[in-house]
Amino acid sequence: MNFWKTMNTRWDAESIRSWSSIKKAVYILFPLLVYFLIHDMAKVILGVGLNFFMGRNPEWAVEFLKGNGYTISGMINGAAILFGVAVIWRGVSAEIAGDKPRMESAGTCKNEEIISKYMFLAALALLSAIGLNALFNLVGLTESSQAFAQTAKAQYGVDFWIGLVLYGVLSPFAEEAVFRGLIFNRMKRCFHYGIALVVSSLFFGCYHGNLVQAVYGSLLGLLIAYTYEKYKSFAAPVLFHAAANVSVFAMTYHNGLSNISMGAKILLTAVSLLGAAGCLLYIMKKY
Repeated sequence: MNFWKTMNTRWDAESIRSWSSIKKAVYILFPLLVYFLIHDMAKVILGVGLNFFMGRNPEWAVEFLKGNGYTISGMINGAAILFGVAVIWRGVSAEIAGDKPRMESAGTCKNEEIISKYMFLAALALLSAIGLNALFNLVGLTESSQAFAQTAKAQYGVDFWIGLVLYGVLSPFAEEAVFRGLIFNRMKRCFHYGIALVVSSLFFGCYHGNLVQAVYGSLLGLLIAYTYEKYKSFAAPVLFHAAANVSVFAMTYHNGLSNISMGAKILLTAVSLLGAAGCLLYIMKKY
């Protein structure tokens, strides 16, 4: 069997047990490296193409980029994300297909139960995302990080509606395909659930490239992976990620957290995190 087919096959835990640690590591990390390689190549090619196109009318290009540079950059990154996921999709779809037996073993739910189940998940995502962002702002973590400031400038420089698509649809789908669909699922079979939960979340946090988002992403990653295991469906992490991204993007797009008083910020942090804890306890008990 060739290497590419091996990397895209969903091997069961029994088959993996006899593998060496190096082979397990390659099986887990190779698709991630391929994703980054294709993503970065696509960004370069699209960027070169855009520069060539705009170079034919430099005056118009300069004027256009002055007001839309971050939006164009965000759209190029969104397209590159799709190229990256498309190349590894065979392996992702094989892993996601493995959720079907888990869903069947969990039994069937009525429509009302499904709606309630995912409403609590969305509430957990929204409250935990807002609570953590408010907490980081409250303690001055976001204000003290230059790297985060640069990232935030690029993210919030994107047109609002384009940003909702990028951060509420494309990023959640692509990042969940990579970090939960592939890495988390494969780590569970190569090692065990506890290692997969923690390490995949750390990978997800570090992927964001600065200390603030690394801590934030790792904490949210733990919740996303945990609820994925509870809900037994790939729809759960995608919905969680989308709800978290959209809520924070909409709330902070116009520096919402910076414009409220210290007392209101403390109240928002406490209410959000307590609400998130309540939703998590309900999900732990109910599902």
